[in-house]
Amino acid sequence: MEEKKKELWKNASRFYKICLIFSVFYVFCLFDNPIGITYPVFTIGFLFLYFKLMKYEEQILKKDSTFYTTSIILLSISICLTDNSWIIWFNKIGIWLLFGIMVLHNSYEDREWKFTKYLGSMYLFFFHIIVNSFSAFSHKKIWKTEKDKSRSSQITYILMGIGISIPLLSVILSLLVSADAVFSNLVGRIIYIVFREIIIPTKLIRMFLMFFLGFLFFYSLFYCISQKELDPQQKDRRTQEPLIAITFLLLIAVVYLIFCGIQISYVFTNGICLPSGYTYSTYARQGFFQLLFVCIINLALVLTCLGIFRENKLLKMILTFISGCTYIMIISSAYRMLLYIGAYQLTRLRILVLAALLVLAILLGGVMRSIYKETFPLFRFSTFVVTAIYIVLSLSRIDAIIASYNISEVGLNITPENQYITTLSADAAGVYADALASCDEITPLAKEKLDTYFCRIRSQERIGIRNFNLSRYLGQKAAENVSSYF
Repeated sequence: MEEKKKELWKNASRFYKICLIFSVFYVFCLFDNPIGITYPVFTIGFLFLYFKLMKYEEQILKKDSTFYTTSIILLSISICLTDNSWIIWFNKIGIWLLFGIMVLHNSYEDREWKFTKYLGSMYLFFFHIIVNSFSAFSHKKIWKTEKDKSRSSQITYILMGIGISIPLLSVILSLLVSADAVFSNLVGRIIYIVFREIIIPTKLIRMFLMFFLGFLFFYSLFYCISQKELDPQQKDRRTQEPLIAITFLLLIAVVYLIFCGIQISYVFTNGICLPSGYTYSTYARQGFFQLLFVCIINLALVLTCLGIFRENKLLKMILTFISGCTYIMIISSAYRMLLYIGAYQLTRLRILVLAALLVLAILLGGVMRSIYKETFPLFRFSTFVVTAIYIVLSLSRIDAIIASYNISEVGLNITPENQYITTLSADAAGVYADALASCDEITPLAKEKLDTYFCRIRSQERIGIRNFNLSRYLGQKAAENVSSYF
C-alpha cells in the first residue's frame, strides 16, 4: 500500500505541475479563439506533451503513430483554413477520436483486437477520463506533507464542492429561471450587479474557468494514459448458435433480393414505371436517406453476426449476399442523390451524403474481406479509410465547391428555391465576388441576398495575428472588393 502511495505521489506531482503550465498554454491558444491559427499550435503542443509522457513512461511509439499524428495535425490546420462550421465541428471531433485511437494503439497490444473490442475500449477510455475528472484534488492529498495536509484539506474539499456545484447549478438555475418570471428577474439583476457593477472582469472569470476545467481535463487524461487501466485481452464472444442468424438473415435476404431487383431494373435499365404523380427528383428525394440508413444497418448487422455467432459456411455465404445487396443499395442511393443534385443543385448535406456513401462502399469491401479472413485488421482499415477521405473533404473548402457548381448551373439568378447558396460561409466569398465581376446584370432578389451575405462576412470579427483564419481573411477581402456593387 505504501509503495502504491509513493508511485501515485510521483505521478500526481509530475502531472500536477505539467498540467498547470499546459492549461495556461491552452487558454492562451483557444480562449475566445476557436478557429484561429493558434489551434494547430495548441494541437502540436498537445501532441508534443503526449510524446514526452510516452518517453517518460518508457513506452514505444508504434509505426502507425505517424499516420495518426499527421492526420491530427492536418485536421487542426484545416480548422484555420475554413469558416465552414460543419467542417470545423467534425474536425475537432475527429482530432480527439484519432488521439484516443492512437493512445490505445500505443498503450496496448492491439493486433488481435476486433472491431467491437476497439469501440468498447474507446468508450471505456473516455469514460475513465470523466470519472477521474477531479482526481487531481484527491491525488494532491497524498503527496502533500503532513503539515500541509491539515491546512489544505478543507480548502481542497471546498474547491471540490464548488467544482461539483457549477454544472448542477447551471441546470437547476436554467430550469428555475424558466419556471418563474419573478425569480428570473431577480437572478438577472444579481448577475448584472455582480458582473457589471462590481469590478469583476467577466473575461477574466471566463479565462479562469477555462483554465480550471482545462487543468482538470488534461490531468485526468494524462493520468489515465499513464495508468493503463483497460483490459488488453480480446475475448472470443462468438458463442451463439449460427442457426439463429441464418434464419433471420435468410428472411432479410429474400426482401433484399426483391428490392435489389427493382433497383437494378430502375438504375441500370431505367425500365420501371414511376407511380403516378412522381417525378424523378421526387422519387430520388424520397429514397436516398432511407437507403443510406439501411446500408449503415447492414454494415452493423454483418459486424454483429461476425462478432457473436460461431463460424459457419452458410452464414458466411448469406453475409456475403447481404453485403452484395448493400453495394446495390449504395449505388442506388448515390444515383438518386445525383438525380436530386441535378434538379436542385448542391448543398453541404448532399456532399456529406456522397462522401458517406463512398466511405461505406470501401468499408464494406473490408467487411467482406473480414468474413473470410478472421485476422484482417478491420478497425485500423476503417480508421485509415474514414480519416483519409475526410481529410480530403475537410481541406477541399466544400462551400466554395458548392458555390461554383450552383453558379455554373443557374448563375446568379437566385430564386426562393435556391437561396441556400447565400447562407454559405466565407469560403464561398471569392467565388461570389468573381461571379459578380463577370456578371452584366443580376436580379433584384439576387442583389439583395448577396448584399446580405457580404454584409455578414464584413461584420465578422476582424482578423489579427492570434485569431488569423485564412477563409475569413480572404472572405473579408472579397467583401471589400465588391462593396461598390451594392
